Amino acid sequence: PACGDGAFLQHFPFAVGVEIDPRHAPQGARVIDFFAFPEGESFATVIGNPPYVRYQDIAVATRGLVQRSVLDGRANLYLFFIEKCLRHLAPGGELVFITPRDFLKATSAVPLNRLLYAAGTITDFVDLGDSRLFDDATPNCAIWRFERGNFSRRTRYAAQGVADGLAGLARLQWDERHFVESGGHLLFTRGDYELHLTDIAFVKVGAVSGADDLYASELYGNRDFVCSSTVRSGRTRRMLWCEAGDPPPAVLLPHKERLITRRIRPFDEANWWHWGRGYHQSPLPRVYVNSKTRSSHPFFCHPCPHYDGSVLAIFPHDPLLAVQQMADALNTVDWADLGFVCDGRFLFTQRSLEQTPLPGPLRALLPARGVQ
Repeated sequence: PACGDGAFLQHFPFAVGVEIDPRHAPQGARVIDFFAFPEGESFATVIGNPPYVRYQDIAVATRGLVQRSVLDGRANLYLFFIEKCLRHLAPGGELVFITPRDFLKATSAVPLNRLLYAAGTITDFVDLGDSRLFDDATPNCAIWRFERGNFSRRTRYAAQGVADGLAGLARLQWDERHFVESGGHLLFTRGDYELHLTDIAFVKVGAVSGADDLYASELYGNRDFVCSSTVRSGRTRRMLWCEAGDPPPAVLLPHKERLITRRIRPFDEANWWHWGRGYHQSPLPRVYVNSKTRSSHPFFCHPCPHYDGSVLAIFPHDPLLAVQQMADALNTVDWADLGFVCDGRFLFTQRSLEQTPLPGPLRALLPARGVQ
């Protein structure tokens, strides 16, 4: 599928190639939208590097062909490719793909991940970290193999970083892992895990202005926010916060045209000065963590109750739990084993963090009996 100019196909002269663009399709390839390709045809092996395209940028004709999908309008095109390839896969067949690694923990991929786990096992997975296989800007990628009907739940796992270069692929260090599905997220773990973070806490996302250069100001700001640099410096950032019902601040009036066209959500004459996304406002204690960080101890506490979109807030179910105790415990977890570290950088999202398994010792953080 999406064979392009035949970079893979040329090595498999008897394989079937499918390419939508006749300008690039190699000789012998079927020139057709892959989503119009007859599903009655099945294959023992499907190899591909599906295109990375946001849903809103998918061609209208193609969007009309993916209506039967378990995925929705949040899903990237490459996820639809994986799902359709799975439908073409014969019993015992294999998928071999190069894709972004984020499908493992993306909320938009949850239905697909559940399908994959129910159908077989990812038997091999190479996390490429920050290595770039392609010249254009792409997200962090992985090379992986899936086998239909294989329920061994064993995965050969290897990781490399940008320092290894492409030559590092020839000297990978393989490790056997457990293939785990947790809340629709896929993990490759060494250890066994007894509980989930959602058993001890819930996670909320921070506020997003959509124009920080306008809303951040020591001069006219009215609220301090925990931000991405707080974990290192301990300092917050002064921002101009606009509550629902407040009139537009005078300082923003010259920027109305720009603010009303922010794409983070719909804006009009009645709300153009509002932030793009609000946040869970609560006086309760919590632990913070940046969604992306290289801090060796990413979980931290801060007395400020306001937090921006670069930060996640973790609220314990037990209001009596000391949050510093929870932060210290979370900092002992092997997050790399749980798939949250890519090339030395922690990558957390609200749902993936809530659904992650945790080791047994963190049972000490469970709410006391009777606490809701």
